[in-house]
Amino acid sequence: MKILLVFAHPNPASFSGALRDIVLSCAEKTSCELRQHDLYDTGFSAALSANEWALHRSPPDTKQHLAEYFADLQWCDTLVFVYPTWWSAQPAMAKAWLDRVLAKDVAWTFPDGASRIYGNLKNVKRIIAITTHGSSKWVNAIEGEAGKRTLSRGLRVLCSWRCRFTWLAMYAVDNSTRYERNKFTQQVERRLMRMFHH
Repeated sequence: MKILLVFAHPNPASFSGALRDIVLSCAEKTSCELRQHDLYDTGFSAALSANEWALHRSPPDTKQHLAEYFADLQWCDTLVFVYPTWWSAQPAMAKAWLDRVLAKDVAWTFPDGASRIYGNLKNVKRIIAITTHGSSKWVNAIEGEAGKRTLSRGLRVLCSWRCRFTWLAMYAVDNSTRYERNKFTQQVERRLMRMFHH
């Protein structure tokens, strides 16, 4: 497997950081290839600049500052996102990765005369989201889980028609015990080891 890990948390020592480390460990144990976009560590900009917006429908070679991100996205067959859910969705940094890296002629095309975009990420066969929520699953269900839908519907339609989506979420993390957090990390590790072996 060729895994692209997108990690978004300002504190690498956080619980999200520990979940990221599990992804790295499982990839190593299963001899998977892995590339990582640690968005805070690399100073990825959360702002879509006016120049980038002006070039929104221009070819990828007009956005050389994103060339490495584009190449990694087109290289992988598995996308893994690790982030905390804030205000029902991805942190601004992770949303900016989606806004800026899912670019025209990289992740999608819009042929002349077409009424919708066409996905280019046929290389991506699996999307895995690992996240935490401060509030309960019930509260998140009422709110609609916008972050989950962004990945399971918005991103997934750009990928292979066989692309599988896995949602690993710990709810009510703000009031969780160490036992509950450990139980979740063990569950994540078991699921990843099974998926990375295939």
